[in-house]
Amino acid sequence: MSISNILSSDNTSNQPLPPPMASPQVASSIHRITVRQQPYAARSCGFGERDRRVIDPPPIVQLTIHDDSLSKSEVSQLLRHQFSVVHCSIWDDKGEKDMSSMPEDFRQQRRLMGTLVASPFVGLDENGEEGCFFCFPDLSCRTPGSFRLKFALVVLDPINMRTGTKSDILATVFSEPFQVYNAKDFPGMKASTQLTKRLKEQGCLISIKKGNEKRDTPGSSRGGTGKDDDDYDEDDSDEGSAKWPRKKARRSA
Repeated sequence: MSISNILSSDNTSNQPLPPPMASPQVASSIHRITVRQQPYAARSCGFGERDRRVIDPPPIVQLTIHDDSLSKSEVSQLLRHQFSVVHCSIWDDKGEKDMSSMPEDFRQQRRLMGTLVASPFVGLDENGEEGCFFCFPDLSCRTPGSFRLKFALVVLDPINMRTGTKSDILATVFSEPFQVYNAKDFPGMKASTQLTKRLKEQGCLISIKKGNEKRDTPGSSRGGTGKDDDDYDEDDSDEGSAKWPRKKARRSA
């Protein structure tokens, strides 16, 4: 799914379409985005729709405004603009090739699954500083490998949007490389960060996990804990998160 397709209006009108426009380019802007929470690892989910595993930890992008002529209230207003969106795509670990498309045999499917567009959430971070955050708690990757995520910021203009128009990309940023593992090699989920917990407390739709990282224990192979890879503490009430069946509590011997 390309950013241009997301930003274009639905072609439901019977009116003739205008000539196709060039692909959006990064425009000069006072907007900056940074990856506040980097992806670390994921378990590949293959080509089914039921056995999804999300990228861990959930990537979080922060928007900042850089213009000395603006007052603090004006900056705050820009950060709260409800039509700001960030789109996510998957690239190779050098950030040179878009890896969204699958090999020819699977060309009807995309490598990156889940909710690829995030809307802004304004709240306090773990240090008590106000910020504008775009959270991606529902991203999954079909295939193992080393990748980066690319994030692109667009500020939509709902008044002037019409069929065939596109909005400029105001800022882009790549994540650090992260690894997608086969099920047998996946090192486990990390416990949620303080940033994730703080945003969750303020109403952000993001899940909190206890973590189940594999550690070296006597009698375990590959450094496993003896626990199932799918053990987790997931809040299923959150929208936009991959729906996993809850594990039944184990009976004590």
